[in-house]
Amino acid sequence: MKIIDKRTFFEITEIFYSVPFTQSKGWWELNSVENENRFAFFVDSLEDPTFACMGHIKKCFGLKMLQIEGECSAKQIDFEDRKQTQQYILALKSFCSDLQSVGYNIIEIRSNTQWNFNYEIALRQAGYLRPVGLFSTTATRIIDLTKQVQYDRNWERNIKKAEEYNLKLEIIEKPSEKDCADFCFIYNTMSNRKLLNHHLSHKQIFMLCSDKSFQMLFVNDGDMRIAAFIIFIDNKTATSEGIFTGSTEKALEKHATFFIYNEMFQYLKSFCKSYNMAKLTPSISGKLFQFKNGIQGKAINLNGEYSWYKHKFFRPLMYFVKKYLFKEREV
Repeated sequence: MKIIDKRTFFEITEIFYSVPFTQSKGWWELNSVENENRFAFFVDSLEDPTFACMGHIKKCFGLKMLQIEGECSAKQIDFEDRKQTQQYILALKSFCSDLQSVGYNIIEIRSNTQWNFNYEIALRQAGYLRPVGLFSTTATRIIDLTKQVQYDRNWERNIKKAEEYNLKLEIIEKPSEKDCADFCFIYNTMSNRKLLNHHLSHKQIFMLCSDKSFQMLFVNDGDMRIAAFIIFIDNKTATSEGIFTGSTEKALEKHATFFIYNEMFQYLKSFCKSYNMAKLTPSISGKLFQFKNGIQGKAINLNGEYSWYKHKFFRPLMYFVKKYLFKEREV
């Protein structure tokens, strides 16, 4: 396993088969605006790379923690092939084991890919366990864009209501600073309305969209932008996924959030096979889940969270740190 610089990392992963948006150059650009030294980059081999990842470095109470969201894979594996499967397990196990020798007290890995028993074998044999308490989504729904997208009655009713207004979908291929500022105004206004702590700057969004894999969409009501979306498009796998979405009060009045999904699906159909709904956490009162659950698709479990701790007592300690100090929501 090699520690590499960001330039080498992005050069290597450019030809990889699977690179999740959380390992993309645009995502690094967004999250490194304030401090680019918050990240470390790793590859299993420079000569014949199989796995690589970008990790977020955090320091807490004198401890160093490495958080990895997703890993990059060079090849698509046929898990029906026993030889390929064994090679995959051994390579991933070795890569994740080697990370433990780099100097971190805690390593957290979060995989948003579909659950695979071979992935779990590799992580567990490398010494990783499920953490105490889960703080990330464990499931998602994949929408098949090769077929007609199906909605429940509530969605069909709201899409029909949106047709009463003269709403238009605007696709921005190369966002300007004004486009990014408009997006942030909509997104941050929504965050304030929902009493959320997460806000974005126009510089972050501009840097994110400098990566052509991210695309910006707006819903226009006349000459006013009332809803916005940023999606990630993976041309190698012909898949897509929602990253950020925002809406104004007027968008809610005119059912623009239903409109933008329906129009976006029609747009993506020409070059994408599927759309990942992401962050589909079932709950009793969760409005976001109820909203997303109205789109029919294939529900899948995700590989989810695994952790390694230099000392055993760090494992229960991290639960209290996340829940009571970082105020993360347990799922």
